[in-house]
Amino acid sequence: MPASILHGEEEPLFTLGDFPVRLITLLVGLHSITMIVCALLLSAAHGDWLNIFAYNSSEDARGQIWRLFTYAFVAQPDIWFLFQMLMLYYFGKEVENGLGWKRFAILYAGLILLGPLLLQAFGYAGIPQIAVGVQDVGFAVFAAFVAMHPGAQFFFGMAARWVFVALLTISSLQYLAAHQPPRLLVLISSSLMAIMLMRRAGFEEPLFGWGFEWSLPGFQKPKPRFSVVPRGRASSSASSKSIPKDKVIDPIMEMDLLLEKISSKGIDSLSRDERTALEKARQAILQREGGR
Repeated sequence: MPASILHGEEEPLFTLGDFPVRLITLLVGLHSITMIVCALLLSAAHGDWLNIFAYNSSEDARGQIWRLFTYAFVAQPDIWFLFQMLMLYYFGKEVENGLGWKRFAILYAGLILLGPLLLQAFGYAGIPQIAVGVQDVGFAVFAAFVAMHPGAQFFFGMAARWVFVALLTISSLQYLAAHQPPRLLVLISSSLMAIMLMRRAGFEEPLFGWGFEWSLPGFQKPKPRFSVVPRGRASSSASSKSIPKDKVIDPIMEMDLLLEKISSKGIDSLSRDERTALEKARQAILQREGGR
């Protein structure tokens, strides 16, 4: 099947026929293949070979630095691995679309490397650490998605921001109950790193739906009517700029921008002013069509 290379930050790496192959597709495929290899080694009673690739702070201190990366591709077959890969692909695809595959590759590599570096500090302090799998990396990718679309709708209409808080709380309590504060540090640090990098990439919507801003009476900065970010890119499109209230706007364009925001973040992401603007645009379009 012929493969054609595509260029462009938001495009997939290449296509196989009509199927677009993105970086996250290759990563999930690599994780799945290595899981199968791990299963075969375990079934053949060669599980000790996997210890060569698992992260071990003691062995890493002796110069086996390849463990800083290979640990993420050591996994045992179980039902949770399937869920991890499904979540990694779903949220990773959205993050890759927002960042472009090059910056997503840097983010993913940084998340893989961050955990062992933090755990190595405990190893040097006399608390040996061992780690395998991509659980914390996958959760950090989900945190990056939440930083992009904090108002996206999930279970029972719950916003992504609150799903993130709930999962982070449960995971933190799980690590505390298991007496694993180093893993808790990795979980929180990886999530914060992902969120901060998304903020630096230009995704600036408040994570919890509000912002903190000091203001003095008489010196309050006027709020924009609305700001819409097409396809999650917050810094590269003119439509993401604020639209002044005193500027005449084509109602069709205004409705398109608002509908695009609704499709990406849900109806609850609209502010009161944006809902009013949407209704006014709808009425203007109806009047325009009725006058033809």
